[in-house]
Amino acid sequence: MNSEQLNTIKKYAKEQMVKLGLHGWPHIKRVERLCVLISKYEAGDEGLDLEVLRLAALLHDVAKHLEKKGDSGDHGDDGAVMAQNFLRSIGFDEAKASLVSHAIRVHTHGEEPLSVEARILHDADFLDKQGAVGIASVFIKACLTDKTIEEVAEMYASENPKPSYVAKHIRWLKKQQFYTETAKRIAGKRDGIVHAFFEALKNELDVEDF
Repeated sequence: MNSEQLNTIKKYAKEQMVKLGLHGWPHIKRVERLCVLISKYEAGDEGLDLEVLRLAALLHDVAKHLEKKGDSGDHGDDGAVMAQNFLRSIGFDEAKASLVSHAIRVHTHGEEPLSVEARILHDADFLDKQGAVGIASVFIKACLTDKTIEEVAEMYASENPKPSYVAKHIRWLKKQQFYTETAKRIAGKRDGIVHAFFEALKNELDVEDF
């Protein structure tokens, strides 16, 4: 991949993420950084194509804005098609484009990832829903959907909160699914942050922190 292709890919990814909102592109960059970090420890005997991994990270949510509007059943499925068609249009290597497409398709839990790049993308994307960043994301979603701090705390404490956009993100905070050992180690640290935060939040809301 030459620099012109990379810049074109980044431009396309940004254009799609802007349609999702202000928080879309920063999520992509965080996932890309996590992918690079995890890849340093997870290549193993099967090897790893860092170019495929980074492009999958950049393009994994290109259809998210369609799903948000109700024009896509699953942004992983549709994003995989969009990404592969776009990569073909700029003359990117067909075999690598297929690997990128697979990683994008399976990152939404529709099927099991068959490559190390797909496993890492899945884990990096899910890690970005954990820890301090995950907590911040929950409260961004709460603001966007008119939920109070108290309502968020109640949803976190509930075993079966009423389905909502915020409740879905809280469920991701509490229920983790990772394929790589590196992601599991990172998630363990981030999970402690989440538990400590919501415990402190409960104490403050109950005025039990004096």
